[in-house]
Amino acid sequence: MINIILILLFVSCNNYQLSYKSIKSGFLYNDGIYTIPGKDRNILIKELKDGLKIFAIRNSKNKILFQQNLDETFSAYHYWVLYVDKNADVWYYNSDYLSSQAVIFNKETQQYEIKDICKFKLELPIEFKKEIESKGAKMCDF
Repeated sequence: MINIILILLFVSCNNYQLSYKSIKSGFLYNDGIYTIPGKDRNILIKELKDGLKIFAIRNSKNKILFQQNLDETFSAYHYWVLYVDKNADVWYYNSDYLSSQAVIFNKETQQYEIKDICKFKLELPIEFKKEIESKGAKMCDF
């Protein structure tokens, strides 16, 4: 039931066409569908009616493999950053909720798993780490 609601939310929030962009790795800030060369996945960033942004990772048939929690959407009024690495894993920081998460594809289960960056002491992609540090944001105590 919740999956149906979430899919309808993505389809019906705005009536404009999202543009497709290709990205090997890097930062994602704008609405769009980002395809990753060599991977059968894409990342959708969508602005909701209230101006908040949400992202999802989908397969090549647009089936949602992972969706950001609706209680932790990105706001234009607070600092957030979303980074995709060369493996199509997603790293994000959201100052609204002091949330730093990695969404990592598990090759054994063929599913995405969300991991708290600080709790699991994950090694950050260099570009992501530099961006966070340049803004003076502190994610972890290690």
